[in-house]
Amino acid sequence: MSSFTEQNGFPHSNLLENLVVFAEYLRRTTQKFNIGPQEVQDSLLALEAVHLGHLQEVRQALKLVMCSNLEQERVFDDLFFQFFLPSRKRLEASSNKSSPGGQDETGEKSQHTQKNPSEAILDAHSPLVWGQAKQSDDQDSDHWAAPLLRAMFSRTQGGETREVEISQQDLDEMLLAATQLVSQVRLGRSRRWNTASKGSRLHFRRTLRKALHTGGDPLYPAWQRHPKRQPRFIFVLDGSRSMQSYSDQLLQFAFALRMRCNRVEVFSFSTELERITQKLEKARGLSERPKLSQLGRAWGGGTRIGENLLRLEQKFGGLIRGDTIVIVASDGLDSGAPEVLDYALRQVYFRSAALIWLNPLLSTNGYDPYANCMKTALPYLDRFCAASTPKELGRLTHQLRLRK
Repeated sequence: MSSFTEQNGFPHSNLLENLVVFAEYLRRTTQKFNIGPQEVQDSLLALEAVHLGHLQEVRQALKLVMCSNLEQERVFDDLFFQFFLPSRKRLEASSNKSSPGGQDETGEKSQHTQKNPSEAILDAHSPLVWGQAKQSDDQDSDHWAAPLLRAMFSRTQGGETREVEISQQDLDEMLLAATQLVSQVRLGRSRRWNTASKGSRLHFRRTLRKALHTGGDPLYPAWQRHPKRQPRFIFVLDGSRSMQSYSDQLLQFAFALRMRCNRVEVFSFSTELERITQKLEKARGLSERPKLSQLGRAWGGGTRIGENLLRLEQKFGGLIRGDTIVIVASDGLDSGAPEVLDYALRQVYFRSAALIWLNPLLSTNGYDPYANCMKTALPYLDRFCAASTPKELGRLTHQLRLRK
């Protein structure tokens, strides 16, 4: 915690990890807050109901969930400010020393008696002092909320999205991995008959036509056979803030997969879903790297996995067929209702030939997929893996049993 205090910032890049560290911070106090995973999850739900730019609302929401007795409520405000705003100093003692009861040396009530423990953390003229914040001063409090808004993985929409460019680093390995992935898919043969040099059935009409050039003798018979079914891929990439460390590499793989197979559709989502296949197609060769801009709410915002998968099924359901392999790349930190995710995955599962979920957190020590929305998703997945390297990505479809 000392390094976090020195840096005057949040210790982690997303809201969930910050709340976990804050819960651990409270458990180690003398009051010994009884906070577990359920309380952390309830805190996330409570923060969805308040405005993250208002300090009082955030503090009160966490206070209702994390405090279990009066003693903890009395010290919670101080601990909250010490953790999230460590750079602010306590008010200097007034010239008249006050006793713990709020009386000075003459026995009279001090004018600086605190109405709330949180006031001791802020300056006397700060608009963030409890009970003194004014609507006209709301902009003065934005500086404290900005890091929290950037770090969260909730329903907050993305703002000005940075331009995303496909890196050339390791692109050759990604292309090899994409080639390997496509070649490993075995869909069997189609019911249609196509003309071929060799086959199992004689193409009688074409054979007679060829015989006209050889005096009526069928010297060059034509054949028919069932062609191999070509797989389709739908790659759905989570571009929210919580995936910033992994989204660039996964987007590079989606680009490589599109270059190696024409039957690939790529989508990106954050708080909304956007089809980015055409933007990737602008690269005609390896020397031209596509730049994805104006993604808006499909990149860099909060996380709505269930809603966007449902939107994929309803708006682009015609792309999901019996020969389609759907690949979802997400950390599973969903802020939506589990029922929506369950319904969306059920629809995608029955439409597709296989459903694969790439979760980069799976390779993290101590990660429990049953602690978040992955618990809802697991029954519908044909394969659940981390796939953090090109070699692992190339083996996604190795010995994959397709349902259709």
